[in-house]
Order: sequence, then C-alpha cells, then structure tokens
Amino acid sequence: MKSFWKIAVICIGLLAAGTLPAQAQFKKLLKKAQEAVETVNNVTTNVTGADAGTKAVAIPSGGTMTNPLAAAAEVELVGAYGKSTSANYGAVYLVLKVKMILNKSRISFGGNINADKTIAVDQDGNSYATGTMGQFPKDVTEGMFVKVVLDDKDGQFLDVKKTATTLQQIRLGCFIDANHKGMITFRDVPVRWDVEPE
Repeated sequence: MKSFWKIAVICIGLLAAGTLPAQAQFKKLLKKAQEAVETVNNVTTNVTGADAGTKAVAIPSGGTMTNPLAAAAEVELVGAYGKSTSANYGAVYLVLKVKMILNKSRISFGGNINADKTIAVDQDGNSYATGTMGQFPKDVTEGMFVKVVLDDKDGQFLDVKKTATTLQQIRLGCFIDANHKGMITFRDVPVRWDVEPE
C-alpha cells in the first residue's frame, strides 16, 4: 500500500511539474496572440482609421463627416430625408452638395467600394442597406457646388424604422475613377421625416 502512495505522489509531482511548463507556454502563446491582435488593430487604425488620415468636419445640418476624397471632390451633406412607405417604415435618402476639384463631370454614389458597402445605422443599432450594390452616377461641375439628390429607387436606405431620428453612422460609397474611390462617413445625422429637401 505504501508503494501505491509513493507512486501516486510521484505521478502527481510529475503532473504538476509537467503542467507548469505547459501553463507557461500557454501564457506565452496568449501573449503573442494578444501582441499580434494589437499589431493588426494598429495597422487597421492607421490605414482606415478616420478614413485614412482625413479629419472629421462638422455638418451644418447636424453631425460630422469624414471625406477621404476631399482632394478630388468637396462634399457637403444637406440632410437625410425620410419618406414614409407605411405606418412604421420608410425610405431614407441623402441630399448632398458636391464641388469637383478634379476636372471630372460625373461622380457616382452608393453601392460597394472594394469590400465596403453603403450602409446606415440608426441610434438603436439597426442597420439599413440600399437596394443595390451598384453606384448611381450624377452630373457635377468642376469648381462649383452642385446639388445631388440620392433618391434613386435603389439608392435609398430601405425599410428604415420611422423611430429612427438619428443615423449614428452612414457609410456612403463614392467613385470618381479607379484612382479616386472610397467611403465617405457621416456620423450623428438627424433624419427629417416627410419633409421636402431645402
């Protein structure tokens, strides 16, 4: 019986000795994984944070905007307008003013740009998509602001709850040409329901 206990104590000692290095190795592995995640987050923040180095600017109608294409086109948000489609839901569209800096006469909005898609998120965290993945081309003029209404049937945010009073984030695809494309980000934009744009 004494030999049984001796063997048991030796086995427990070996298990304890064996688990300490395993725990240490596991802790090292976790630390390396955490460092890798932090590195990836830092790279992502540096590349896409605040839309690649541009600053958020205040919007007169409320909220802020970040435009990574400001060197190619100035964009101002006139407002986000909701049209009722039922008692509780509607479609929301954006009205912009756009001034081309580049010598271009067309700019396209909406849809997908690379892997990013046009999307809006209301104050309750509900997300809304447009009816298509494509963009809608609009005529613009170099050096002059032109009003652009994004009320194309599939260019609107669909089935938006009428309780949405604020869109806490809007990511709007913008395509000028292959070298000038990206996502314009609007934050904390009030929604004006059943009001005509100014």
